[in-house]
Amino acid sequence: MTAGEWKGVIVAMITPLKDNGSRIDLDALDQYCDFLSSKGVHGVFCSGTTGEGPLLSLNERKIVAERVVERLKGKTRVIVHTGSITTADTIDLTRHACKIGADAAGVVLPYYYGYNDALLFEYFSAISDSIPGYPLFIYNIPQCTTNNLSLTLFEKLLVRIESIVGVKNSNPDIFQTIGFVKIAQGRCSVFLGCDSLILAGLSVGVRGVVSGNASAYPEPFVRIFAAHERDDLEEMREHQRFIDRLIGVLAQGRDIASFKKALNLRGIPAGSVRGPDRDLSEEESKTLREGLSGLGLLEHPEGR
Repeated sequence: MTAGEWKGVIVAMITPLKDNGSRIDLDALDQYCDFLSSKGVHGVFCSGTTGEGPLLSLNERKIVAERVVERLKGKTRVIVHTGSITTADTIDLTRHACKIGADAAGVVLPYYYGYNDALLFEYFSAISDSIPGYPLFIYNIPQCTTNNLSLTLFEKLLVRIESIVGVKNSNPDIFQTIGFVKIAQGRCSVFLGCDSLILAGLSVGVRGVVSGNASAYPEPFVRIFAAHERDDLEEMREHQRFIDRLIGVLAQGRDIASFKKALNLRGIPAGSVRGPDRDLSEEESKTLREGLSGLGLLEHPEGR
C-alpha cells in the first residue's frame, strides 16, 4: 500500500454506548458502520478521541475494532486507534489490529507524562519492531497528550520506520502541518485533524482529513474533497464556509456529546457518552437542534 492511496475523508467514529454509557451497543455500532459506508467516506478511524478510546478498557477497544473491521472490510479502509499510555498496551492493541485485518493502526503519542524526542523515538520504534511492516499512522494531538510530534522527530521516524503510511495532525498550527508535508514528500500521507483548516491544508499538499465533526455529518466533508479532486476552488470555499458553521453549532454542544445527539436526531442510535463526561442538558440539546435547523440539517440531513 503506497502513501498515495491514503487520501480523502476518514471519519473519526463515535462509539455507540448504552446503559448510561456503561456498555458498548454492538447493534448500534453495526448500524453506524452501515451509515458511514453509505456516505462514500474513504475510511474510518475507530476508538480515537471522538470514539472515547481512552475511556474504554483494552478489551472494549478490541471488541470495537473487531466489529468495525468485520462490518466494513472491503467497503472502506479501517484504521484502528491503538495508542495507549503504555508501550506494552499499545503493542498489544496494534498486534490485535493486525491480526483482525485492519488496514492500519493509528498510534497517538503517549499521554499525560511529558517525554523528549529520544523517548518518543524509542516508543514508535518498539511498536514498529513488534509488528514489522504493518501500516502505521502517527496521531499528533498535543493539546490532549502533552507531547508534540516535532518536525525533527517526524523526519527521523520516517527514516527508521518504513511502514509509516500517514500522520494525522490535530494541532491547529498550520505551519507544523506544512512542515510535515515538506518532510513527507510522498513517503507518507499527511492528514488534518482540524476541520476549519481543510481548505488551507489541501492547498498546501495535505492528502485528506480525519474528522470528528464528520462522525455526525460526513456529507459536507465528502463534498469538499470531491471538489478538491475536481480543482473547483470556489466550490471548496463554499463547503468550507458551511463546515465552519457546522463546527460552531456542534462545538456549542460540547463535541462528543453533541456528535452523539446529532446522530440520534438522524435516527442513528449513538447512545450516551461515558463518564466523567456527560450528555447534553435539555437546554444544550435545544440549542443544538436550533443550530442544526438553522443550517437546514434537520429538514435535509445531508445538507446542501
